[in-house]
Amino acid sequence: SKFLFLIVYFIEVRYEDIAMHINPDHYLQTQQGRIWTKERNQIAWKRCFEDYLSELRDDAKVQIVYLLIGCQGSGKTHWAAIKNKEEPHNIIFDAILVQKSERKYLLRLAHIYKKTCIAIYFTTTLKECLYRNSCRNLDERADEQALTNVFMYVEKPSLDEGFSSIVQV
Repeated sequence: SKFLFLIVYFIEVRYEDIAMHINPDHYLQTQQGRIWTKERNQIAWKRCFEDYLSELRDDAKVQIVYLLIGCQGSGKTHWAAIKNKEEPHNIIFDAILVQKSERKYLLRLAHIYKKTCIAIYFTTTLKECLYRNSCRNLDERADEQALTNVFMYVEKPSLDEGFSSIVQV
């Protein structure tokens, strides 16, 4: 019974951590590792948007939304893990979000629910992103050409988009 309690406690704490650290990769994880298909990716993004809206709407403790902007391997998930421990009741949306059009909906919802929205802009070099990517488990690596393409398409965030501030990392 103590063992069962610890398992239930661990699952509840783990779910709570993930709920405020929103990342499509969380929904691609399986017991066999991360499995990416176009269909699974679409479902993962849908679940992220549902979680985001739910947290904004239902959790009065949420005051700040952090939108992480940068390509794969730039350090977003590492930053998010640290920030989530410091501010467990705020939302960290951890995805590449490199185009302004990808951020527009998230920003609009944050404003509707009167939350401060801060851009965390990762300026890690392409060389460093590629190196970090190569150090990942095989199932977590991004295709090098895809990573390079994402890097080339990053649109620097601006206050005009609706961010209250922009932090460059």
